[in-house]
Amino acid sequence: MSETLKEKHFNPKAHILTLLGNELIKSPVMAIYELVKNSYDADASKVDVRFRDIEDIDKSVIIIEDDGTGMTSEIIEDVWLEPGTDYRKPYNKETGIRQIIKSPLYERIPMGEKGVGRFAVHKLSNQILLITRPLLIEFEDNSREVKQTTLANYEIQLYIDWKDFNQSKHLSDVPIKWKIKNDINNFRFKDSSGTYIRLSGLKETWTKGMAREIKGQTLSMLSPKMNENNFRINLNFDNKWLVDFPSVSKILSEAPYKITAYLDLNYNLTFEYEFCLSNNSGIGKRVIKKDKLYDRNVKGFIRPFIRELLELKEHNETVVDELLSDFDLETQKLPFGNIFFEFYSFDLDALSMRDYSSDANLTKKILKEHSGVKVFKGDLRVYDYGEKGNDWLELDLKRVQNTEWFSNNQNVGYVYLDPETSGCLIEKTNREGFIKNEAYDLFLIVLKYILTEFKSTRLTDRMRWMNYNQKSTKNLFDERVSNFKTIIEQVDLDNSEKKKLLIIEAEKLEEKYEEDKKVLLIPAGVGMTASVALHEIEKLVPRMEETVKSTPLDKKIISEQVEELKQYTEGIISVLRKGGDKPLDVAESINRALNNYRLKLDNRKIAHEIIIDSNVHTINCDKRYFITIIMNIIDNSIYWLDNVYKENKSILVKSLNDDNNFTTIIIADNGPGFKDDISELIRPFFSRKPDGIGIGMYLIDTIMMKYGKLDIVTDKEEILEYGIPEEYDGAIVKLTFNKNQ
Repeated sequence: MSETLKEKHFNPKAHILTLLGNELIKSPVMAIYELVKNSYDADASKVDVRFRDIEDIDKSVIIIEDDGTGMTSEIIEDVWLEPGTDYRKPYNKETGIRQIIKSPLYERIPMGEKGVGRFAVHKLSNQILLITRPLLIEFEDNSREVKQTTLANYEIQLYIDWKDFNQSKHLSDVPIKWKIKNDINNFRFKDSSGTYIRLSGLKETWTKGMAREIKGQTLSMLSPKMNENNFRINLNFDNKWLVDFPSVSKILSEAPYKITAYLDLNYNLTFEYEFCLSNNSGIGKRVIKKDKLYDRNVKGFIRPFIRELLELKEHNETVVDELLSDFDLETQKLPFGNIFFEFYSFDLDALSMRDYSSDANLTKKILKEHSGVKVFKGDLRVYDYGEKGNDWLELDLKRVQNTEWFSNNQNVGYVYLDPETSGCLIEKTNREGFIKNEAYDLFLIVLKYILTEFKSTRLTDRMRWMNYNQKSTKNLFDERVSNFKTIIEQVDLDNSEKKKLLIIEAEKLEEKYEEDKKVLLIPAGVGMTASVALHEIEKLVPRMEETVKSTPLDKKIISEQVEELKQYTEGIISVLRKGGDKPLDVAESINRALNNYRLKLDNRKIAHEIIIDSNVHTINCDKRYFITIIMNIIDNSIYWLDNVYKENKSILVKSLNDDNNFTTIIIADNGPGFKDDISELIRPFFSRKPDGIGIGMYLIDTIMMKYGKLDIVTDKEEILEYGIPEEYDGAIVKLTFNKNQ
């Protein structure tokens, strides 16, 4: 024979159970949580967690006792002693999908689904005594409806010493024995069902710090939305370790910024926001509720986030478009069902805390322990979201990249999921969050969108609050210089020569400021403009490579691609050439700016039209600035048009002269429009884009101060006056060139 077939079954060492307990359960706190979840799944109304003689490691024990349905001898044998069983959520043999079997009494969705929670006892102690009396439940035929319940006439007692499971023995060589007791006089549970677990030979010495940590964790194990009568966790250390333990609920009502957001299966968002300072009524309160600008279908607004994720995964443009088309289908619902989000945000500088906090030190102390965003499936928490150091939504990173964001330690947030519909969000066995899959990617995107909306809304009130406390507005530097010169002119100085010198010095400062501003504006504008063209070139080159390699060579396609490359390079060159204010052809410059977006407009199926009145020819402007302005506004329109579901998306660029022969350029689209006032849009770092830097509109406004004015058009009469077709009902930007012409 040329080969020999051998066969053997896995025969693990007994020590594997201890290893699993130590590896799967990462901390004593998580071990307690796993045992609490078992009580919840057993339809208990309460679970008592008692620590006895905890300061003496030789005598200390932990007792976990509930009033649930207990375990029968069959469950002990076929479930509890079979690690990894699918008892809670069995697999459908035909589909391979886990079935949800609700608990019989309270119809709870089981939270323990891996069959490994019992390893928690290994993490905590060397010995376990388990006593349980089951409630026997009879169901109606072919139904989960309870027909009757009967208290079993027996009680089970099981004892395990984990030291018996040493490395020298195989698992099958260590028998587990239990007693079935029938004398009710010797029962622990005489009048009810339940389970009692006594853990002795504890592996760790518990400290006051650990006790207070587990108290904080038990408070956060249960959903804040849960009725206390449904399920309670009673924690008792039998000492004074938990005296004066602060609760996070003490500070939530004082939070200056609060939001609630509800997103349904069809991506319909209900968004409510409140800004209020408990100790400073002078600044006023702002509430957003039942506002159509916020309460709307946001599937389109989530679309760019998905595009960004797909491009990050390096899918080519064709695949990206196909996957986005799948997402766009009406049949594509939110895979994890409805989601509800609560978020409380604080500012922690001393001046701000004075305006809202009744006890600044307590607020900081509670935030130190409880800040972060926690996730709940039904009544129970999904770990380890919201734990110390787990900035899973990357708020700190966003803060580093853009100071208009807030840090993770400034917030307390709660995400609520329906356990019945969120099965696609699968918890890791080690309780370190959800497994990363497509559903989880979308889960993050949804929260990212909501937080971006909140960030921009919050920022408006934050700036108003800061300005109120400073009792003065932050005037621009040139305005301050102008004010300074006025004061010099008005002040009664004895020496006119000194007065003249002061004015000269002020004018020198003004000139230097203008020079420095110009030096900074040019590279900023060039960088923004060139980055768009370079991004398009980056996508064009692989397509050109494919065309060149194809046989036979399609001269028409390669000619079009070369022309496209020429347009992009000319766009870059046009902003790199030496500039200066001089007459520029309005029509040619607008076309030059739009050429950089030709492919992007086509890919997103966005039409565009340019209308130049016959009396518009040239304006006096630096061409680099002009192209930067037009491209930035067009780029914003494309981004927001990609957020809406419309058949005929379009951008209009129109130029006309007024009665004084000054040129006005209108850029309009039929996207979602503006939520904010022009004063917000031009503020540095303000952006409603998820990763927006927030300097585009500020840069445009700064440039336009030299040539005229930037504004947005919302008045219907003004829209008619400029002859803007009614289909352009989104964002309308107006550029008026009436200075230095």
